[in-house]
Amino acid sequence: MSTNRKRGWCVWIWNTFMWWTVFHVIPKSRGTHQHRHHFPELFSEEDRLIKYLLRINSVRSQYSRPVLNYTDSVNVKFGLQLIQIMDLNERDQVLTLNVWSHYEWTDVHLRWNMSEYKDVEEVHLKATEIWTPDIKLYNYADDRLVENREALCVVRNDGVVTWLPQAVYKSSCNVDVATFPFDKQHCHLKFGSWSYDGFKLDLHFVNESEMTMDDYYVSNVWDVIETPAVRNVKKYVCCKAPFIDLTFSLTIRRRATFYAYILILPCVLLTSLTLVLFWIPPESPAKMQLGNLPPAANAVPVLGTYYCLNMVLITLSSFLNVFVVNISFIGARAAVPYMLKKVMFSFVARVVCMEKLVLPFKDDGQVTCPPSRRCMIGNGENKWAPPNNWRGSTEMTANAQTETVQNPQLAEIHAKLNEIRNFIKMYKERLEEKDRKEKIAKEWKALALVFDRIFFIIYISTITVSLCVVLPIIFSS
Repeated sequence: MSTNRKRGWCVWIWNTFMWWTVFHVIPKSRGTHQHRHHFPELFSEEDRLIKYLLRINSVRSQYSRPVLNYTDSVNVKFGLQLIQIMDLNERDQVLTLNVWSHYEWTDVHLRWNMSEYKDVEEVHLKATEIWTPDIKLYNYADDRLVENREALCVVRNDGVVTWLPQAVYKSSCNVDVATFPFDKQHCHLKFGSWSYDGFKLDLHFVNESEMTMDDYYVSNVWDVIETPAVRNVKKYVCCKAPFIDLTFSLTIRRRATFYAYILILPCVLLTSLTLVLFWIPPESPAKMQLGNLPPAANAVPVLGTYYCLNMVLITLSSFLNVFVVNISFIGARAAVPYMLKKVMFSFVARVVCMEKLVLPFKDDGQVTCPPSRRCMIGNGENKWAPPNNWRGSTEMTANAQTETVQNPQLAEIHAKLNEIRNFIKMYKERLEEKDRKEKIAKEWKALALVFDRIFFIIYISTITVSLCVVLPIIFSS
């Protein structure tokens, strides 16, 4: 029992000595050839180098800048590579981008001689183990605490550190949907050190002053127009020293093909279909059936206004067509008011090029017809009246009555003639009443056609003006 206990103590002392040699004696030799043989063979040169670099960072503070003098500034290079436009929330005005962030700076404490470590040129360290610049997105619009995914830092023998973490940034963006769906959006991402001023951390671009797109996934919704970037030096109220930021701009245009098919084209077709309503005769039942096709609209600024205008026009066209149909079917129930008839037939009909249609109803109701046609309307000369050159003789009438009294046969003939005369007189009055009613009905129909032409001109003028106003605003963007 005592032998096993002694053996255990010897093993423990030997292991303790070996680990003390690895972590204390050998690192102090700074990797010289004199102490290299103390490392066991299971450790590679990269292992030794990483342990050496980590020990240096454990001795010095991780929060201190990697400079030799306090007055020195750390030169940090920063860049963005756009991978994907994930979303643009118009309601919340938030732009979501999938990017690769590119950081590059020099850490004077992470240098080594390659010949001492068998030409190990670079090593990979966790970003949490070394100093990293606190580059933040100024205009962030995110409730997450972490934007970057974990990625190792690549450290070269000359102390240059390269860090390429993947990131999903949510930034605020002023979205203007006035020209939707032909809108063009201008967003920007402002990056800079949150705690170090320009004298302690000098920020520059990695390669070019723009957001690179070498591995960009093409979006189905947006087309990228340009991605410029600019370096700014600005003083804030909180601090005396200036701060440096890199502002990356992103200009994108919405792909409008989808919206043109589902929004604009149906609207134009439905508006064009409504024009047909004014070409259908007032007595046709289809005049009201075609007007009951409702459009669909979304509440968006200019296009939404155009949609609302079309809905108003379509709804108004239904009411106006009801008005025209009712006028045309008034018939002989009432005569056309004199002033309305005077204004519509004498002035308005001439303006809307319908003077030939209302020509028979002008001149205070006097009917004007070609000599070759018989007119059944008008208040002109009575066609049932006797000729102007016909004159009756009272003497002949008296002689006919005397002969009728003397001759019974003539008396019977005279009675029959009186019946025929009364029948003709009654038939004539009936035809005159029918002609009068037909004339009134035709006057109302002519008035309905004039109103129909007026509404058609107003409707097509409104559509033309609205298109002339909306299209330049949309395509000017």
